[in-house]
Amino acid sequence: MAVMDERSRRKMLEILRVLAESERPLGGARIAQALALAGREMSQRTIRYYLERTDAEGLTEPVGRRGRRLTERGRREVEEAYAVDKVGFVAARVDALTYRMRFRLRSARGEVVVNLSTLPACHISRAARLMAQVFAAGLSMGQRLRLAPPGSRLGRLRLGPEEYGVATICSVSVNGVLLSAGIPTTNRFGGLLQMVDGRPVRFTQLIYYDGTTLDPLEIFIKGRMTTVGQAARTGNGVVGASFREIPAPSAERARRLSARMERVGLGGILLVGRPGQPLLEVPVSPGRVGLVVIGGLNPLAAVEEEGIPTTNRAMGTLMPFQELVPYPQALTPEVLSS
Repeated sequence: MAVMDERSRRKMLEILRVLAESERPLGGARIAQALALAGREMSQRTIRYYLERTDAEGLTEPVGRRGRRLTERGRREVEEAYAVDKVGFVAARVDALTYRMRFRLRSARGEVVVNLSTLPACHISRAARLMAQVFAAGLSMGQRLRLAPPGSRLGRLRLGPEEYGVATICSVSVNGVLLSAGIPTTNRFGGLLQMVDGRPVRFTQLIYYDGTTLDPLEIFIKGRMTTVGQAARTGNGVVGASFREIPAPSAERARRLSARMERVGLGGILLVGRPGQPLLEVPVSPGRVGLVVIGGLNPLAAVEEEGIPTTNRAMGTLMPFQELVPYPQALTPEVLSS
């Protein structure tokens, strides 16, 4: 950004963050409304002034009457600015997407939260095989995904001519399903979960959601700290997972919902604990029950482990569940032999 005082810079970043959260271009009135909902009052005149500056700096671009959208440069600016301010941002985004999610478990229709990933098109055949192994081993969040070819769109992503896009179900979708059933969820941490003979044993690393600016599993993947592929093949390895808490009286209902989620291909809950009792050596608060939820990016972790570069955006967007395809159909022989 061009040199400006601290107060002006923060206002500009608030506008950019609203655009970053939107699936479509926004005008001044919609931006003002979104800021007001977040407790930030800003006049449309002020917003127009800052948008002119962001256009000039290449951070935003006008899209006719529909308003502005972020450029890739603008998206990087949002991701890199004010690390201190973003501590706790991941936890806040989990809550926001949970409340926005609209999914009807009975009919298996409605929006779920998905992760958005990309990988080089030249590696798609090998990557598809690796991802299929993870899904088959039950180490993915559900049994569905969406594969998007080069040059197409996937949620907010515009794919280049040499990259495939992958949408995988995010574990935040579990929160949305539980909330729709009247069960509030507290997110504790994302971590690395050790698997022995196909069963979860203990967390070996953890990052608390309210103390990070990045999704924990994104960090573990890029740090090559997972062995998801090995766990899928042998039952022994380290995979991404998260730990959450729910009110103790809701434990039995959560177990029933977990079984129903498995039946429709949403899945995700590995373990439901007992009231006030530690789960996988993790203590829980009095009157609460622990949940262990599998990581939605595990299929991409297996790809990264084999030296195929990926870019991953956890909690990328909301997407209709019916647009996701069971993995045996999405990872078709045509894709595998391409």
